[in-house]
Amino acid sequence: MNNDIVIKVDRVMKKYKVSESNSKKGLFNSFKRKKVIKVAVRNISLNIKKGSIVALLGKNGSGKSTLIKMMTGILYPDKGRIIVDELSPYNDRKKLALKMGVVLGAHGQLYWNLPAIDTFNFMKSMYKIPEKEFEKRLKLYIKMLSLKDVYKKPVRTLSLGEQMKCNFVASMLHNPKIVFLDEPTIGVDLPSKFALKEAISIAREKLGTTFLLTTHIVEDIEIADHVIVINKGRKEFDGTKKELERIFGDNRVVEIYSTNLRQINFKRYGRIMQKTGDMAKIEVKPSMLKNKEFLKMLNSRHVFDYRVSEPHLSYVLSKLYKSFDKKK
Repeated sequence: MNNDIVIKVDRVMKKYKVSESNSKKGLFNSFKRKKVIKVAVRNISLNIKKGSIVALLGKNGSGKSTLIKMMTGILYPDKGRIIVDELSPYNDRKKLALKMGVVLGAHGQLYWNLPAIDTFNFMKSMYKIPEKEFEKRLKLYIKMLSLKDVYKKPVRTLSLGEQMKCNFVASMLHNPKIVFLDEPTIGVDLPSKFALKEAISIAREKLGTTFLLTTHIVEDIEIADHVIVINKGRKEFDGTKKELERIFGDNRVVEIYSTNLRQINFKRYGRIMQKTGDMAKIEVKPSMLKNKEFLKMLNSRHVFDYRVSEPHLSYVLSKLYKSFDKKK
C-alpha cells in the first residue's frame, strides 16, 4: 500500500438479510414475514491519506455507518478488501484498536457517576501509556479544551458540550493514528463546537492524526480538506470541497439592498432565493455578472448596496442530494 495512504477500501460490498411484512391483505398475512436482501454498500473503492480530515457524507440510510463499521472491524465485507494502517480491520481488531480512536456523538464512553479523570486513568492503564507521557498529553488537552474545572466533576453534572470534549480527550490520550468521529458536535453548544474543531485541527497539524468525520452539520465540514459522498451504498463524489462546489455550486448568489424592491423584476436575472424587507437574494449564472442590463440595475438609484458570493456549502449539498432523488 502507498505510504501516504492510511485507509484503503477496494471494491467493497456488504449485504444484509432483513425481514419485511407481507403486503397482502388479510389478518394473518400481516404476521407473515419475508426475507429480503438489502445491499448497504455497493462496490465502493476509496483512499484516505495520512494526516487528512475527511468528511464522509450522505443521507440517512446511505451506507455511511456500515462502511465505518467495516473500517473499524465491527463488520466484515462480503466482497472486496479493506486495509487500515497495513492491518485488516476484521482479522486484526486488537492491533487496530491500539491505533485508532472513536468519538460517538450519541454514545459516550465516560462513566456517568464518576469524574472524567477516572475514565482517563482507565485509558492510561488499558493502553499502557507511560505516566509522564500521560500527564503531558492530559495537560495539553485540558488546556486546549478549557477543561480545568470540569474533568474532576461527576460526568452526570456536566453539560453536553463538556461531556463531548471529555469524550474526545479519552479517545486521544493514546495518540491514535486514525480517529473516527460520528456526529461529534450533535446538540453541542457553540463554544464547545469551536473548541472541538480547533482541537481536531491542532491534532492533525502537530501529531499527523487522520480524522474521518461523519456528520449532518454543515459547519463541521468546514475543517475537512476532503469530502466523500455516498448514496444508497454507492460512492457519488470523492474530492475536495472546491471540486464539489464547482460541480454543484457553479452559480453565484447576489444580495441586493434596495429602497424599493418592487421596482426591480428579479426573475429576469435569476432565481429568487429570498426577499424580505429591503433585501433580495437571487441565484444567477456567472455570465450574468457581465450582463450590461444586470450591472445597470445594480448601479441604479434604487440599489444602495449589493454583495456577490459563492453558494454556501449547505446549498451545494442540498443540490447534490436533490440530484440523487432524480435518479430514482
